Amino acid sequence: MNRTPRTLVALLALLVLAPAMAEAATPTLGVPTPVRRGFFTETDLGIFFTTGGQGANPSNAQAYLQLGVGYDLVSSGQHFLAVGLGFSMGASAGACFGQRDGSDPNDVLCLDPTKPYNEETGEGLLPDNWSATTFEATLMYGYEVLPRLMVTARGLGGMALIQPMAFSDTENPVPLIGGGLGVEYATHFEHFFVGLDLAGKYFLGPNVLGVAIAPRVKYTF
Repeated sequence: MNRTPRTLVALLALLVLAPAMAEAATPTLGVPTPVRRGFFTETDLGIFFTTGGQGANPSNAQAYLQLGVGYDLVSSGQHFLAVGLGFSMGASAGACFGQRDGSDPNDVLCLDPTKPYNEETGEGLLPDNWSATTFEATLMYGYEVLPRLMVTARGLGGMALIQPMAFSDTENPVPLIGGGLGVEYATHFEHFFVGLDLAGKYFLGPNVLGVAIAPRVKYTF
């Protein structure tokens, strides 16, 4: 006998609460997603090559990966300033940074000019395929040219581990400096930014320039 009143009460409650539940689940139209600033992580995945070597110049493009963390120090109007730490891996392929021995066109060697070449032991050879693992500190400045779209400039410095060592009279770690330009867009998916970076990394000592071109995804907490 009491089932009908309870059913009516439940239906009335549902009719009253449904609009409020729908409003809570659906964001208000016309309100843009806020741009978050603060602590962030970022990932770059693109290509890397070097310039100035013999053989392939620039070297054959290879895969490039960069992972970083940072913090937005300044976010005032159109101006932004951030600091970060990063780790990257890139490779140079087909470029010799010694002397090319072209006496045999089928077996072109990359020779170390500071050491005699021993054909039996391979001493005196330099690799023309090598990888660079870098650890960097960065300082980035950004200027918002359009709402949510920023152009960036960054400076960097750090150390690199070259494996196998491709330069004569050089030992790991190799100091490096560099800089880059990029663009960054704050998506309407809260926390997420996308961008494109062009960075130059100059290995001090051997004086070799590496170039990285990579799309970037950033997540700000």
